[in-house]
Amino acid sequence: MSTLDSSKKRGDSVESAVINADPGLEFVGDSIATWHDARTVECLDSSYERPFYGIPLVETGTEVEIKGACVVRSAGVSRQRSGQWYIKRKAHDQLVDAGGVYLLAVYGPRPNTPILRSVIIPASLLDEHLDGRWYDVDADRSENEVAQLTWTVLIDRERVPGSQGVNL
Repeated sequence: MSTLDSSKKRGDSVESAVINADPGLEFVGDSIATWHDARTVECLDSSYERPFYGIPLVETGTEVEIKGACVVRSAGVSRQRSGQWYIKRKAHDQLVDAGGVYLLAVYGPRPNTPILRSVIIPASLLDEHLDGRWYDVDADRSENEVAQLTWTVLIDRERVPGSQGVNL
């Protein structure tokens, strides 16, 4: 299995875990939209487990893009680093235009990719964190421009189990 296939499977696993845990979200398949994964079917409120950044609630009918970052990733033989969210520019721009939000999750390592912490942030506010991080990717990929954002930029390490002792 290629790294891309493996990443897609992990992403699907994170999306399923998030959507199955929240009755306020409904799955949106790629046949309907490739730039978001879910839509709210009821108003979502912030909580300690899932704080909102910059907004008090998420209205019904809002498009939601779910992104997962592993709590740690390998950074060589004996080092680990915090994982990153991988954002596609074209999908991001569509989410901004639609007034959508990101549900950004940090998950534990395999086998079951448990969700350790998540936050919701409007795409327009995440845009500020992505400024200067965009880069071009190979022409044979479905996207032309992407950005990566380490989860510790938005979530305090102390609030995520298993992240202590990880290098920045």
